[in-house]
Amino acid sequence: MKTRLSIAALSLLLTAPAFAQQQASDVAGVWETASGGYVQLYEDNGEWKGTIVGSKSGEARTDENNPDESKRDRRLLGITILEGLEYVGEGEFENGEIYDPNNGKTYKAKATQTGPDTLDARGYIGISLVGKTQTWHRVPPDTENVHQDLLHESITGGE
Repeated sequence: MKTRLSIAALSLLLTAPAFAQQQASDVAGVWETASGGYVQLYEDNGEWKGTIVGSKSGEARTDENNPDESKRDRRLLGITILEGLEYVGEGEFENGEIYDPNNGKTYKAKATQTGPDTLDARGYIGISLVGKTQTWHRVPPDTENVHQDLLHESITGGE
């Protein structure tokens, strides 16, 4: 029994440093949102942003719920919906804003990379307790319906 506990404890000690060494850049890439949108996360002048680069369905959508009537006919494709995220360590990002095209509202945002291919994105009002978390899943940048011409250079190798 002691041997099993020792092996389990050693296993935890060996995996903990890998998580602690997580880099901000580990989050860079294309992520599928809970509603099937594809959002590319990338760093731009020290802040992390997210731009819509496609959708699982491939259907064209407009920003019909935008509070600014002049923007309601624009396509969602290419719109930056996540801005201002700052990496605070251990896979956590804070102090951002996220626009929800499904209701036209902008919320405070934070995100936590919970694994190499999973990200918990949280939009909230005021304090983080009043909000909603979605789990996003990483997809390859060459996934069908990801618009290659919209990918930021960090994905396409242009930097």
